[in-house]
Amino acid sequence: MTGPLPELRTARLHLRPLAPGDAAALARIAGHPKVAPNIFVATIPWPEVEAAALIARDTWRGTLGFRLAICLPEGRMIGSIGVSRQPHIFYFLDPDSWGRGYAREAVRAFADAVQTRFDLPVLGAEVFTDNPASGKVLKACGFARTGQSMATSRARLEPAPVFLYERRQPEKALS
Repeated sequence: MTGPLPELRTARLHLRPLAPGDAAALARIAGHPKVAPNIFVATIPWPEVEAAALIARDTWRGTLGFRLAICLPEGRMIGSIGVSRQPHIFYFLDPDSWGRGYAREAVRAFADAVQTRFDLPVLGAEVFTDNPASGKVLKACGFARTGQSMATSRARLEPAPVFLYERRQPEKALS
């Protein structure tokens, strides 16, 4: 499918395409010491120039392999969410926004939209095993743990174990 991905709005959030002006906020949030070890792309700190390159690389082009900004209604960016070509979902929030249900709200809306738009019977995710809060978010959004593997994060010294998750659309998974 091509064309712009509709901006997603939930009761409390606005998910929109990332823009070049988001690089500073993206670098600050993703490069936070509590965030970077749980995602694959960032270092501590994460240079703004690298965040800008990621925004340019992961912009919406009508295919899988893009990310959106997670914003509060007044426009403040509090995180990012996206989907890889595999397709696996990924997301992170500013620690100041943890514990408020924002991740669950964003993941549910985004996963629903991506699976519908791209007609995906299965959507995957990976979560470092020492990040149980993210696993709880995925479970609350219909993902089931399916296995374990190893993954690398630029903010970790060596590969670490991850839990693998899948979210199936029942009518698609059976056909």
